[in-house]
Amino acid sequence: MEKILLIEDDIEISNMIKDYVSSDSCSVVTACDGPAAIKALKKDTFSLALIDLMLPHCNGMEIIKKIRETSMMPIIIVTAKDNDIDKTMAFNLGADDYVTKPFSLIELSARIRANIRRATKYNGENRLQDETLSIKGLNINLTRHTVHKGNITIDLTYTEYEILKLLASHPGKAFSKEQIYLSVWKEPYYGNENVLNAHMTRLRNKLKAGDRTETEYIKTLWGIGYKMED
Repeated sequence: MEKILLIEDDIEISNMIKDYVSSDSCSVVTACDGPAAIKALKKDTFSLALIDLMLPHCNGMEIIKKIRETSMMPIIIVTAKDNDIDKTMAFNLGADDYVTKPFSLIELSARIRANIRRATKYNGENRLQDETLSIKGLNINLTRHTVHKGNITIDLTYTEYEILKLLASHPGKAFSKEQIYLSVWKEPYYGNENVLNAHMTRLRNKLKAGDRTETEYIKTLWGIGYKMED
């Protein structure tokens, strides 16, 4: 059974989400503010976190940063703040998904399952023999889900890794945003440009680590999508 950390200060919303998600073969631990969330994170291990941005004592952005110090578990923001600045900041800090209030419990449950499914695949057991992919100075270990550039380890979230693997596995092939979203998120693309753009920007910045040659790893094809050339 998957264990989920729900950080929400509105008791009515918290109980509503807990009751619905708990009926979907998940256990839910709740926290009503930042300190309670941090205490829960120190005490237990979770498969996914649902975080409201507007919390007492410690806002959701701080919680995201705290989680990303030690864990790559999926993070879904559930908040009434529906503006590009907050969305971009949350994704840049390491959030994986963003749901605005009011929301559908059916959709939220589907997003929870999709994020846990991708994370489980990303953290799958190693095979007997590693499979690797090398492109543009990057060494991508397809078995251990690691990425190196020379002696530098590039730490990626599972979403960033899946985007990189998709593009690197098909050098020269252009992928539309719709194709990338369907392949990585495993769900139809509904014009969620902020989600994909934020992950792509963060991935590009991480790939530049220690690079003095300004290598362009991922090329934008305006009006089409993205591609990676060897």
